Amino acid sequence: MSQLFLVVVVGGALAAMVGLLQVIGDRGAERADAARLQVAEAVAAGVVRPHLVLNPPAQVRLAAGQDAALREAVGQLRRDGHLHGLGVWQLDGTPIFLDVEAVSLGKWVSAADLARAGAGQSWSEHAAAADGSTVLRVFVPIEMDPRVEAAVSSAVVAGVVIPHGALAQAEEHELLRQQVTTVVLFLLMVSTVVWSRYRVLRREKHARQDPLTGLLNRRALQEDAPALLAHATPQAPVALCIIDLAQFKTVNDTLGHTAGDQLLEQVAAQIKGAVRGSDLVVRLGGDEFAVLLTDLRGVATARTRADQLLRKLQDTTFTVQGIELSVDASIGVALAPEHGGQAPELLQRADVAMYQAKRSHRGVVVYDSSTDGHTIGQLAMVTELRRALDNDEFVLHYQPKISLADQRVVGVEALVRWQHPARGLLPPGEFLPVMEASGLMQPLTQRVLRHAVHQAASWRRAGMPLKVAVNIGPRSLLEPDFSARVLATLVGAELPASLLELEITETAVMTNPERAAFVLSQLRARGIHVSIDDFGAGYTSLAFLRILPVAALKIDRSLVTHILDCPEDEAVTQAVIDLAHRLGLSVVAEGPETDAVLDRLAALGCDEAQGYAISRPLNPAALEGWLTQRHVDHPATTDGANSRRRSLP
Repeated sequence: MSQLFLVVVVGGALAAMVGLLQVIGDRGAERADAARLQVAEAVAAGVVRPHLVLNPPAQVRLAAGQDAALREAVGQLRRDGHLHGLGVWQLDGTPIFLDVEAVSLGKWVSAADLARAGAGQSWSEHAAAADGSTVLRVFVPIEMDPRVEAAVSSAVVAGVVIPHGALAQAEEHELLRQQVTTVVLFLLMVSTVVWSRYRVLRREKHARQDPLTGLLNRRALQEDAPALLAHATPQAPVALCIIDLAQFKTVNDTLGHTAGDQLLEQVAAQIKGAVRGSDLVVRLGGDEFAVLLTDLRGVATARTRADQLLRKLQDTTFTVQGIELSVDASIGVALAPEHGGQAPELLQRADVAMYQAKRSHRGVVVYDSSTDGHTIGQLAMVTELRRALDNDEFVLHYQPKISLADQRVVGVEALVRWQHPARGLLPPGEFLPVMEASGLMQPLTQRVLRHAVHQAASWRRAGMPLKVAVNIGPRSLLEPDFSARVLATLVGAELPASLLELEITETAVMTNPERAAFVLSQLRARGIHVSIDDFGAGYTSLAFLRILPVAALKIDRSLVTHILDCPEDEAVTQAVIDLAHRLGLSVVAEGPETDAVLDRLAALGCDEAQGYAISRPLNPAALEGWLTQRHVDHPATTDGANSRRRSLP
């Protein structure tokens, strides 16, 4: 379209310029003829007429002795280049004066010409002289005496032959100047239009192009995708792949951003070379790329080509600053029209699939609506959860923890529930994932912490000092004012720091180990206990256990549940217990559901336990009744198993 535009503009401008030059030439010729007519009239009036007399009154004759004078005047004009020849006739056609050069032009006037002269008209015509030059013959009627009634009959016609060269040089110079000016103006106009169009196209190109890799950008994808998606059918779909590089942040942090940019340029070239010319390759931003695959024959073909693209990246060795690097990636695939017919839909769903691939380490994942949590229902739940926070609809239940050595209740863990106005009491699995994904966990954590601390303070004032544990998510732990907010909550409730325990997940620790260690050290210095929750389910580096200021490890229920049936789980549990004790940490087993499991944990040296075998989570009133039944203030019985059975509500 841009080339056609330029062709049309330039062609139209040239045509207009040629037409204008033609008009200028025509007008120049008209001006030249008018100038020569003025010369002819001047010759007729100033040179010829003074030599003519009326004698007799109705006839015009040259005055006596004027023939030679007129010839001399004509000769001088010819020598000066102003005149080529001259003839004078009476209106009846009788010659009065004929210059020799005029005779060489042949017959000058006809009866029609004489009639025109008799009507007082002047006219001109171009002709060729004997030497081949171009001349202009101008016929001018000369009235001898306008006061005489028979003025017409007293007139003659003078035929003046003006050479082309007379006055021509100045006129041609003027014409040439006008034509050159016109050409320059047109060239300037065309150049301005072309340059403006070029700048527009360049801006559009830059607006659609990633400056680092030279690939198209997100805007170009939004603009170009509709044309490709319009032809997508179930039999011949179009696939949008989102590619996210693994460990790219490590390259930036280790080698610097310049090295990271070089790697991105090389990766972009590999992706571009691995797809077909009809496919659309885009850099979305950061280390994310997108490829719109065409010419497919179904889901299997799309997956195959995505797998080939991934293998191409994995098999390529990239050299950055002299260091050879390998690249891995996660690819999410969404198909049109199956998963959406518009680019925004496909981007969103391919992004969901990409994150599923990243979490599951599966390389390539095709979007599946059944595993997509980003649904309209989830969006509606986010709205409900915001309302629930505003209306304080979240309540806490507390699950006891006991010492396996003497069966004492050593504390409780605060577990949040949603008292939904229509659906009743909802467990955390129904809403916590949505809150985490929507960024609502931090305000919820603040409320849970505040309610749990005030509840523990209430129990302490009632003579039941219980240590209460609160789960803290990664984002909350890493907030700049987290430590200050926790301490302010304790001061406001007048609760000793020793009665608060914070349970931190492995994810929270590994997100930013240095920051986590700093925050936990601040809290530990004020007397707050910290434990690692769900230990064994994540990827905590054992090296961090040496430096983290934690007091306990909570063994994840995935290890505890099958401890009696799976020797490997028992071996891992035993190893964790031994490691924790060597590091001076206590161990809490999470999730035991039978007395047999409790007994086995006690035999392995586990310090504490929390699970259904002891009690389900209870609301504050129910927990107080449960504590009374256990006789918290009584010494532990020697029959641990019987004591546990009697304690079950």
